[in-house]
Amino acid sequence: MKDKEFIAPYGLFTTIVVTVVGVGIFSYPRELATGVGTDGWIVTILSGIISYFLIYIAYKAMKNNDYNKFYGIVEKNFGKIVGAGLALIFIIYNIFSVAIGMRIFIEVIKMYLLEKTPTEFLLLVTILVGSYLIRGEIDSLVKFNEISFWIMFTPIIVVLLFTLNRTDFTNIFPILNNSPYEYIRTIRSSLFSFGGIQIIYMLLPFMKNKKQIPKTALRSIIFITIFYVVIVIFTLAVFTKSQTKILLWPTITMIKSISIPGAFIERWEGVVMALWVVFYFTTFVNSYYLSSDIVKDMFRLSDIKLSSVLIVPFIYLIALYPENIAEVYDISSKVTPPLYLYSLVILPLILILRRPSKKRVVEECD
Repeated sequence: MKDKEFIAPYGLFTTIVVTVVGVGIFSYPRELATGVGTDGWIVTILSGIISYFLIYIAYKAMKNNDYNKFYGIVEKNFGKIVGAGLALIFIIYNIFSVAIGMRIFIEVIKMYLLEKTPTEFLLLVTILVGSYLIRGEIDSLVKFNEISFWIMFTPIIVVLLFTLNRTDFTNIFPILNNSPYEYIRTIRSSLFSFGGIQIIYMLLPFMKNKKQIPKTALRSIIFITIFYVVIVIFTLAVFTKSQTKILLWPTITMIKSISIPGAFIERWEGVVMALWVVFYFTTFVNSYYLSSDIVKDMFRLSDIKLSSVLIVPFIYLIALYPENIAEVYDISSKVTPPLYLYSLVILPLILILRRPSKKRVVEECD
């Protein structure tokens, strides 16, 4: 990459969107219905507002450190040893999120397509495909995201239109029918579905027009929030609150339930699986690249191909550890909150409040 600043606002917008909106969207309506019933769309809007403040904090942390790369910033502020420790926790959050998402992805693939295929084999194939996708430079990854954006959202919009004949939008009522505690508790879990905004640590050093960053970040969060709200409302309108609570992946069930006599597509499972693959891989490759890039800088490696290989065993073992899908969600609910809090709240705030020592001279990461 001869031109260091090559990412346009559109590239930043699409990368944030496709990284955040992953396979979690397929279970998201159930989580909200369980927590606040028909008020899930309200919680989503509140979560979107909070997520924008979090992404803005990360942006300010980058701006205060001259838009250096992530590891260069923590090393400059905290020194090699402490900086490496802080970066390692951040890497663990990304690897854990990738691994948990991968296990959910594999479970759905096995349920609908490859029932008898061993989980271990599917995990290895998925990791190898992801490793191949990140072998290029970051500009290739951004172009991949720009293309994937349309592949992801155009079919979803069309599919939602096909469900209109089965919707009853009175199902989203009554509203504001929960206690403040229930809203707060559900907002906490809802925020995890906005995880992935940390991808800006990888992108901002390469932005062309850095003045456009706040506006572009705001547009991306607005788009994600509206998309989540639409999915939640449509799911409630099709299934009602009580049904949505008991469906493991309500969005998948909603798409599968489409029935149009004489239509070109008779079985919608293929559409579901195609969308499932794209939604997962965009989240996977971006978070995988971010982690690999930080590891490369931490160990002073010459190529991201080497650092991506170092991460593979950890992704594989974490993804393989849960015995079933119930344990996957149980482990995620216990491990994700503290890692999320550290990576997206505590660390950026510390970086904003702390100024690097003028006496400390540290070599910048390339």
